Amino acid sequence: MAHRSNHAPDSVLIVDDEPAILEIVSQFLADRGYRVSGAETAADALRLAGEERYDVALVDLKLPDRAGIELLAPLSESNPSIACIVMTAFASIESTIEALRLNAFDYILKPFDLARIGEAVDAAAQHARLRSESDRVLARLEAQNRKLEEGKEALARELASINDELRHANESLKRHVTRLRVLYQMGRDISSNENWSDALDRFLMAFCKYLEAEGAALLLFSNNALELKVRTAYQLETPFLDGAIERLAGWQRRDLLPTEIFALDGAAPDGVRTCLSMTVRWAHTAVPLLYKSRWLGFLVVRKPYRSRKAYVNDYHFINTIQTILSEEVANAVNISRLRQLKDFNETVLENMNGGVLTTDAAGLVTFLNERARELAGGASLGRPLDEIFANPFGAGSLFAHLLARGEGSCSFECLLARAGGRSIPVRLNTALVKRDEHHGRTAIVVFEDLTAEKRMEEELRRADRLRSLGELSAGVAHEIRNPLTGIATTAQVLREKLAGDRERIAYIDVILEEIARLDGIIKSLLNFARPIAPRQIEVALGGIVEDALRLVEDRAREAGVTIRFESSLPDDRCILDGDQIKQVVLNIALNGIEACASGGIVSVRLREAADPAFVEIEIADTGTGVSDEIADKLYNPFFTTKAEGTGMGLSISRKIAESHGGRIRHRSAPGEGASFFIELPRTALLAADRTAAPAAN
Repeated sequence: MAHRSNHAPDSVLIVDDEPAILEIVSQFLADRGYRVSGAETAADALRLAGEERYDVALVDLKLPDRAGIELLAPLSESNPSIACIVMTAFASIESTIEALRLNAFDYILKPFDLARIGEAVDAAAQHARLRSESDRVLARLEAQNRKLEEGKEALARELASINDELRHANESLKRHVTRLRVLYQMGRDISSNENWSDALDRFLMAFCKYLEAEGAALLLFSNNALELKVRTAYQLETPFLDGAIERLAGWQRRDLLPTEIFALDGAAPDGVRTCLSMTVRWAHTAVPLLYKSRWLGFLVVRKPYRSRKAYVNDYHFINTIQTILSEEVANAVNISRLRQLKDFNETVLENMNGGVLTTDAAGLVTFLNERARELAGGASLGRPLDEIFANPFGAGSLFAHLLARGEGSCSFECLLARAGGRSIPVRLNTALVKRDEHHGRTAIVVFEDLTAEKRMEEELRRADRLRSLGELSAGVAHEIRNPLTGIATTAQVLREKLAGDRERIAYIDVILEEIARLDGIIKSLLNFARPIAPRQIEVALGGIVEDALRLVEDRAREAGVTIRFESSLPDDRCILDGDQIKQVVLNIALNGIEACASGGIVSVRLREAADPAFVEIEIADTGTGVSDEIADKLYNPFFTTKAEGTGMGLSISRKIAESHGGRIRHRSAPGEGASFFIELPRTALLAADRTAAPAAN
């Protein structure tokens, strides 16, 4: 018999007369770490089996020189521990029974799946190793029996040694179970802890301790797996980690990375070597972390391995850590994303300009954002939707009406009830959603305050009315002035002719006085109707206000009213028409004096407005105030509460302020006096650019 080589572990003999199949299967098994030999005939197979020892044989039943099933017995004789796997495309019950009778390990039908062959060969190799190990154990038992016959004392010593080994093995197993349990708990800590940096640090320290490694680092992908970064590291240097990230990221982009644990410093020209296939020593191991085919990152471990055998002792432990860490990191990443999404949604909702609220299936409020709480005033969780919004569709429940409309969205205007019985107009955008069978249909309501919009609409309507009134007034004033001039001329001629008749001249004087009063009204109409173009120059606003107040001092003294003026402007220079602004201050100050009883006070304050580009003149009185009934009519032409007067003062004053790019507004409560605020821009440029804002009561 030819000399046989020493037994090599995991050696496979493939016998098949089809060269393509022989080559493919040989390459596949070689890639899995097996030493493979091939034969196309039964004679070649028997020759190889005689020269070398094999663990597994893949035998095709149909060979050119002999039936494959006839090889099973000779192969088993030359290799007692060999595990034979039969391959055929022509299976029959008889051939299957014969193969099983000859102790075939497995039976594979062609065409076959390479993965199936890989599994069968792995199982057969394991079986062969176990069988070989059993043979060695039996041989050792026989030797022990011989030793037992030679002496009981030697047997006792051997049994004691075996028990000692078992005790050490049991203690080692307990240590492994303990460290796995601890690391698993730390893995759970990673996914459940909001700040999982500390949990990761503890995990790496414990991992290095139990594995007796010099250091470790967790590298995770971010930005949708486009960037690899160090999440945490333990006793590994930054330059080394930078280099590791560069290599790993490059391999990952070129799709060179295996999902199996591989050697970081064991790259070959044709790819990256897994640790189970390494034949040279290495110091850095990379553990891929994947979850549902999605790359999460890598666990990099520094521990020198002199051989593959030394690594195998740690393989199962590291493989378990790979499974645990992949799952927990994936959970932690998902939880972190959910928290970020929750925070983002809450931030968006809380900073929206519109109110947002949701209800449950019974129409009770379950959520309000900050704007909704502000607009709804006393609204709170658990309050019915129908108590917050009035139903614009008639009697009955608004929520019931929304349910009847179905699960679509709708938009409409209604009134929102606020604390104190006040209501504000709002626009509602509603949608019904069905979350699940338990929660039923719930409402999502987004609403916005229409108060400013309604006020603006009213202001636009007022402006249209005033414009129409101005056009009408100009026409009427022109038509009235001509006959009025004739009447005045005739009355003056008649007065001259009645120079000696005092009684009749007195009547003529009354006519002329009324004509003069009518002419004053016509002039006011023309001033209101014609465009007011201010002649803007730089003036000291404080001096303008003081000049206007000096003109009403005598009137205030006669009425027993005190006038007070103060200015907090360090620089009161403005670009405006001084004469027109003086007229505005004069009109409003006179109104304040007339509204006060004896002993009243009219206070005038000059200061910066809320917008520092504007100045504000406040004219406040202690008079009777402005009632709600007349507040909306206050700036209308010809509206007055005085026994005498044209009612044009505030209308013209407002028009002058708006022509400067400013505005007039007032605040008042009946019986508590009134305050008028005149806002004016400091420069003409602002006046040209600014759109007049509506007055707020």
